[in-house]
Parts: sequence; structure tokens; C-alpha cells
Amino acid sequence: MDRLELAWAAGFFDGDGWTARVTHRSTGRAVAQINQASSSGVPEVLVRFQAAVGGLGHIRGPKRKKGRKDLYWWFSTKRRVIHDIGRSLGPWLSPDKAAQFRDAVGLETTRIEGTATEELAWAAGFFDAEGSVCLLKHRSHEGYWLPEASVTQGCALGLPPELTRFRDAVGLGHLYGPMSQEGATEPIYRWKCARLIDVRAAIDLLDPWLGEVKRDQAVRVIAIVAGQTDATAWQPGVGKPQDPLRPRP
Repeated sequence: MDRLELAWAAGFFDGDGWTARVTHRSTGRAVAQINQASSSGVPEVLVRFQAAVGGLGHIRGPKRKKGRKDLYWWFSTKRRVIHDIGRSLGPWLSPDKAAQFRDAVGLETTRIEGTATEELAWAAGFFDAEGSVCLLKHRSHEGYWLPEASVTQGCALGLPPELTRFRDAVGLGHLYGPMSQEGATEPIYRWKCARLIDVRAAIDLLDPWLGEVKRDQAVRVIAIVAGQTDATAWQPGVGKPQDPLRPRP
């Protein structure tokens, strides 16, 4: 298996996946699952995750609910499959998700100090799960926009170590929190980049492994902000338009 794709898959699982032992017909069984919402069919990231772990598990959906995007999910309820997936992802998994595999199927994993490239692949997977790039209205210049790249995590125990790991992998941005958020059941923490030059640099680092949805989202935001030529006198990090992001290999 490709180590960089496994590192990406571990980051994606760290963000959106879970493993547990659940009650089933008076006995317990292990379940591993990743949920993704989509309005355009089976999410590419679920197909990619399944391929990264050797084609194991199943993808189901859509589950439809009025007013929401269709829900799709990758899952497995086979103990041996979950064990093998956890073993493949283990070198890059966060401590919390590694503990879930241990509790569900008795798997002891060992984290490694990944290479800088593997950590960026992990960070891209984590961003595919939890990250976003969006436009914010400029506070003092009506009609102009600011970019923001962010990764959000809820945690009752303090700053999530995954956010620190993500910040260290890309070497950019700042960590914020705790803060409250409507609908959240835990304090919210966030990694953010707000200058265009930093957003571009962060996305360019993640780009070789970033999924199509988050990459396209970032490209659109960057193009809009970089095109605000009349705003270059006051917009931090904006100057002469830079070359487009390098093509996906």
C-alpha cells in the first residue's frame, strides 16, 4: 500500500472516522465508519479512503432527509477487516482514534515520527475531513472579501492535539479557543489562516494530496480575493497576482 495515501487516509479517519464496539442482538460487535454529506453523488473521499485501505469495507447511501445534503458512509462490521485497517493506518493515527481501535478489536498500534511529507499527507486528509476555505466580508471595505482557511474541532478536554499537529505540519496559521458555537456540545477550537499569502501557501503545501472538493473550494476563494486589484493597497498579503496552484500530479 502507498504510505502517503495511508497517511492521508489516517488524517481523514482522524477527522471524520470512528470505531467502536456496539451492542448487536445481545452481543457486541465492532464497527468502523466514516460519514460524508454530498449533493453530487458518492463523495470522492470515501472512494479514495476505501482504495487506500486496499478496497476493504463498504460504501452505502444515499440516505436522504429534507433540507439536508444526502448522507453517504463507508463502514465495516467485520472484526478482521477493522483490525487490518487499523494496523495499516496505525503509524499515523491520533492517540484517540488508535485507542478506539484498541477498545473495539484489541489492536495495539504504534505511532511513528512520520517524514515531513507523510505529515503533510496526513494534514491533507485531516483538512479534507474538517477543513474549509471561505470568503469573509471585509469589515471596513464594502464589497471586498477576505479569505480564511480553517480547521475546526470540538473537545471537552482542551486544545485537540490534532490541531497542533496540523499547524506544525503546514508551519502556518494560529490556534484559537476555546469558544462557544451554536449547536456545539463541546468547546470549539480552531486553526486559522487569514492572510491571502498564507492561505495560498498552506493550500499549496497540501495540494498534492488534497481531495477535489476542498481543493476546488480553495482555488475559487483564492481567485476571487486575488482578483480584487483595487484592494491591494489595504489587503494584507495581496499584491501582484501569483501563478495558479501547481497542477495535481
